[in-house]
Amino acid sequence: MKILQITPRVPPAVCGVGDYAWLLAQALRDEHDIHSSFLSAGTIWTKPVGGTEFPVFRLPELTATALLDFIAFRTGEFEAIVLHMSPYGYQKRGVPFWLAAAWRQLSRMEAAPRLITMFHELYASGPLSSSAFWLQPMQKWVLRIVAQVSDGIRTNRESYAEWLRYLPGLKHADVTIMPVFSNFGEPAKVLPAQSREPRIVMFASGMHGGADAEKNIRMVAELAKRLGMHELHVIGGKALEHTDNNLKVLSHSYMPAADISKLLISARMAFTDYHPQFMAKSGVLAGYAAHSLSVITPAPAGELPDGLAAGRELVCLSDCMAHSPLDKIDIESTGACLHRWYEGHSLAATAASYAQQLHLSL
Repeated sequence: MKILQITPRVPPAVCGVGDYAWLLAQALRDEHDIHSSFLSAGTIWTKPVGGTEFPVFRLPELTATALLDFIAFRTGEFEAIVLHMSPYGYQKRGVPFWLAAAWRQLSRMEAAPRLITMFHELYASGPLSSSAFWLQPMQKWVLRIVAQVSDGIRTNRESYAEWLRYLPGLKHADVTIMPVFSNFGEPAKVLPAQSREPRIVMFASGMHGGADAEKNIRMVAELAKRLGMHELHVIGGKALEHTDNNLKVLSHSYMPAADISKLLISARMAFTDYHPQFMAKSGVLAGYAAHSLSVITPAPAGELPDGLAAGRELVCLSDCMAHSPLDKIDIESTGACLHRWYEGHSLAATAASYAQQLHLSL
């Protein structure tokens, strides 16, 4: 089977959606004999250097006509098209009218390929003074059109699926929900926490810059010492490296995915301040989970969306701040629970789900 995957950007561009699609393409090819080509249709273009593992095309202009012409020129080449929907990637205000119009017209073409949409994100929200507030109705309109004409719908969060299911006029009421998989690899074997180095890992990307980021790093450094860790590794940001009698802080501005995996598999714990309601779409959390790390979060104890719970799969920051934190934290148990949660949407599990959906849609 040959399919086309449409993304805003493709590797080597820094783009979580692009990485997701590329890794998915590898798994679909290797495990299910489904072969992908890529169409980069985002607002920013980073041309791959040299040859690429998969054929990569660039849409010459972001218009419905350009996309329809691209598909028409290759009539019969692709049995299905997978659209990775991330609205701001296709239009700077998150309102890609051109994409909705093209998707609708594609669905009406004679012998059209089957259309599968993965909704990585939905609409934005914000205060009355923000552009997101005023553009939200138009963003929802675009999403509704794309969903209505899709032959299959996927997303990464339960709340996204709930919104999509209640849209009128869907071809199919089913919405496949699978949190994202790790962009940093999935080790075949993970060691118990106590067999690893006493180190904690955090990503600085996504945190507020300046004093806020520095404050967060200092807070995690204090936590690391309380928890008996000897090293704190900060990935993707600029931290002041220092060493005292109890803790070494190391900064990594950029690391290839394979090197990140080596670091994660050697550590015992990790920290994330990602919004607890959106953790299912966090590639960083997925990376931690794939490497069976015990993850600290500011989320309050109790149930979270998408099958997670602070105190079960995740360590509550409040427990770490307790007088005797090691008495309240079982890092072996939380790491193992998070890893089991991850196995249900690992790269192999996700690829199998896509393969089934692609074959059923024919």
